[in-house]
Order: sequence, then structure tokens, then C-alpha cells
Amino acid sequence: MIESNSKLNEPSDPSDRWFILLLVSLNYFTLFLHREMIFFVLPPLKETLGLSEVQQGWLMPAFIFPYGFSQFFMGYLSDRFRRRNILIYSLTASVLALGAMAWADSFRQLLVLRACLGFAQAASVPAIGGIMADCFSPKIRSTAVAIYLMSQTAAVIAAGWAGGSIAEAPSWTLPLVGDLAGWRTAMLAFSLIGAGLIVILTLFLREPERTERSQGKSLSSEEGSHGFWKTLHSVLRVPSFWILAIIFLLFALVMTARSGWLAKYFHDTFDMTLGDAGRFSTVWIQISSIVGLLLGGVVADRWSRRWRGGRVATCAIAMVAWIPALLIIGTSESEWLIATAMVFFGLALGVYNTNLWTTTFEVIDPAARSTSLGLLNVFSSFPSLASPFIGALKDQGYIDNYGSAFTGLSGVALIIVLLFVLHIWVTLPRDFIGPEAKSE
Repeated sequence: MIESNSKLNEPSDPSDRWFILLLVSLNYFTLFLHREMIFFVLPPLKETLGLSEVQQGWLMPAFIFPYGFSQFFMGYLSDRFRRRNILIYSLTASVLALGAMAWADSFRQLLVLRACLGFAQAASVPAIGGIMADCFSPKIRSTAVAIYLMSQTAAVIAAGWAGGSIAEAPSWTLPLVGDLAGWRTAMLAFSLIGAGLIVILTLFLREPERTERSQGKSLSSEEGSHGFWKTLHSVLRVPSFWILAIIFLLFALVMTARSGWLAKYFHDTFDMTLGDAGRFSTVWIQISSIVGLLLGGVVADRWSRRWRGGRVATCAIAMVAWIPALLIIGTSESEWLIATAMVFFGLALGVYNTNLWTTTFEVIDPAARSTSLGLLNVFSSFPSLASPFIGALKDQGYIDNYGSAFTGLSGVALIIVLLFVLHIWVTLPRDFIGPEAKSE
């Protein structure tokens, strides 16, 4: 265990940190918009390209596997090179991949371009995590992450609402292009949003000074420690990291089903229009997740000052709500009851998301932060296989609708809660390297 050291965990809090937070939040909003919008245009896309349910399911792992596994190396780059440049290059590649996807004429082309999108975005989140850790001290770090993650919430709502509405039109007439199918127009429009943001980041985003390295024992203060394998080993030798990674894997399993099939479940089961299904599947969850983000950030920051397990306990308590919420979403025929369940689902989602990075940073050497976030995304790649698996179950008649999948995932939520309890009482006391709480 690395000795706890308050100096080790005290960034300089630059005066422009909130402006930097705004810029990286806009960056993540755009990247998530590019990533998620395809799931809200599936019915017209399926009709145009003649996709089966299984093929639609493969659109998720086509993105996630390149995105996740390339972070095995991408996270390390952000620990060693200028993160500002990495973010600009990553967004540029994402814009090009999504723009090309608007012209796909076959499932194979769509799949390849989804993989390119995954590669393009892989370096972004580790870079953003490192920037934010250098701009905000542990005292307000969860709150800062909560504000940042509101961009993800806004992106899902925008993808479901605007993307679904644009795609619902049979075609749009565009200057220099002519008539273009609705789903192609949505992709092109979201790609152009990213192009505008590239200009803004190039002009205004600066590289913040790296902190917490020269103030205590860390990888960067040891001779020859800049090697990839040594940094990787420093993360993987921490038992707490393995528990947090498994929790994130299970969390990603639930979110894969939610992203890939929830809107389609409502479209098929409740005879909603494409736009209505996109709104219903996103608005309740995403608006309540904003409350969860802010509440979870403030509570975790305050509780962690008095008890080192405060951040993790905040997550564990919140995730209990997922167990009944998933059961109701998968079985209820009442739209209002489902909406209520999605509110509680969103609250817990927000609390967990806002503390994912900060609970990881409590047990990881500061010089390996981006690497640790990259590894978390490697773990979260595996559940993407659940999307085509669920599609195959539906195609072959093993399940009548996608609600059965959400019902079964309530058991996954229970396992998540139990793992959090294990982490609080067994591994966290041994691996904790954050600032000591005032009292325990």
C-alpha cells in the first residue's frame, strides 16, 4: 500500500479550471452524441439496409471492442503526452467516421465505420479524466465530475430527441447534397456539430499543468518508471482496482442493454413512434440522472471527508434502486409505472457515474490515472457482446420481447451492490491512497 499523503492529492486548482471543464464537457457531449445516435435511428436504418435483429445487435460491439481494447494503450498516452492535442485529434477522427457513416450502403460498411468511430474516440476519456484530476482537488472532484457528466446526459437526450425526429422524416433536401434519407441526415448534422467544436477547442483549450506527481512518491518520481508495462503493473497489482473493474463490467452490461434495446422495446411493445420511443427511453432516465450526478457528487465529497469509504458507500446505496427498477421496466404494462422506475434508475446511474473516476483515483497512483481509466474501458468492452446475444434470443423466439432481458438484469444489479460492500470493508482500507478523512 502506498502511504496516504495529503500533499500527493492536492492539485493547484488553476483559476480557469471551470472554463476548462466547460470545454471538455462540450467535447464529451459531442463524442457521446456521435456514439449513441445510431440507436435512435434503427427502424429506418434497418429498413434501408435490410438489417436483421442480430445485425443491429452487432452495432454495439462494433464500436465498443475497438474503443475499449485500444484504450489498453491509449490511456497510457494521456499519462505521457499533451492531452489537449489528443482530444482535438480524437474529435477530428470521430467527425470523419460519423460523416462517412452517413453514406454507408451495406451492413459491412456500417460495421467497419462503427469500428473506426470506436478507435477514433478511444483516447478521449482517459485524456479528459487526467485533465480534470489535475484541475480539481479531491475536496470537489466528484462535484466537478458530476457537472462534466451532465454533458453525457444532454447528449443522450439530444440523440434520442433530435436524432429520432430527424430520422423519422423519409428524406431531407440539403444544399449541395440533394435528397438524403432522414437517418443519414441526422448523422451528417451531428458530424458537423463536431466540426464546429474542433475549431473552438483549437482556439481556447490549454494543457493544464500535471499535478500530484512531484509532491510524493509516484511512478513519475522513480527512475525508468515511464515505461508502459510498469505503469500497467502499478494499476493491475491493486486488488481494489479489480473489484471496481468488475463492477464497471457489470454496470456496462446493463447499460449495453439499455442503450441498444430500450428505445426499440418501447417502439415495438407500446406502438410508439420512433421519436416518442426515443424521448420516452431517454428523458426520464437522463433528467433524473442529472439530479443523481449533482446529489451523488456533493454527498460523496462531503461523506469522504469524514470516512474514507464515503464515496463507495454513496454508490452502493444508490445502486440498490436498480434492482426493483429493472424488474418494473421489464414487466410492467403501465407507462407511468415504467417512467417512475426509470427515474430511480436514472438517479442511481447519476450517482455511480459521478463517482466512478474518483473512487478509482482513491486507490491508483496519480501518474497512472489515465491508464487506469483506459483499463476500465477495456473491461467494459466485453458486455457489448450482450447486444447481439439479446438480438439473437429475440430473432429465434426465445424471448417474446426485450423486456425479459431487463428483468434478468436486476440480478446483475444485486451482484454490483454486494461487490461494493466487499470493496468498502475488505480491499479499500488496504489500498486507499487519498487524503485521510477527518474522522472515521
